[in-house]
Amino acid sequence: MKKRFIPLGLLITISMSAWADRTTVIDLLKQTSNWGLVQPGTMCVEQYHFMPSGEVFIESNQERVTGTYSFLSKDNGFELPAVVISLVTDNQQPDCVGSRVNQSGTSTTNFLKKESDKKIYFCLDALGKNCPVYLRPNN
Repeated sequence: MKKRFIPLGLLITISMSAWADRTTVIDLLKQTSNWGLVQPGTMCVEQYHFMPSGEVFIESNQERVTGTYSFLSKDNGFELPAVVISLVTDNQQPDCVGSRVNQSGTSTTNFLKKESDKKIYFCLDALGKNCPVYLRPNN
């Protein structure tokens, strides 16, 4: 049986390429502050404004929510990078699905799966298998 080895340089290149692809989604969100969250089954698009200060402002129909965000990358033990959004205020007006639930004091972790510079999925799992909504840049 003949053994085949992959050259170390090729392994490093593949590894660095995969790492660069994962950090690119975070860099993209940092470079473009305004995003629209597209949800299947509704014409309403939630507006996400990621500020360089770590604050986030979200508009969904009549709802206005403020909070903070931070990123978790692969070195935190996740397969995909993630954005953690902690919600501080909520005006309790109807959002895109009609809900008035007060989200103040809650937080969400959304794993980030980049399809392109124009489409970043919010996934519910670290492997990117369940990604029901996506962000698109608002220019």
